[in-house]
Amino acid sequence: MNTTIPLETSEVAALEHVAEGLAASMPDDVAERLFGMGLIQKADARAGNGETWQLTSAGLAVIRSSDQ
Repeated sequence: MNTTIPLETSEVAALEHVAEGLAASMPDDVAERLFGMGLIQKADARAGNGETWQLTSAGLAVIRSSDQ
């Protein structure tokens, strides 16, 4: 079953930034909203860059569908 997640243009742009490895430029309130929707998750901080975000499979699906 497919469900539609209503996203604002700025949220789609933020997901694209996460996909490009530019999650640090995402505002905290947008990050928390996307996290709450299950579209992003906290990435492993072992790389020494502090806390960052990565797409979940649901977030990746949103990116793919927005490209079509």
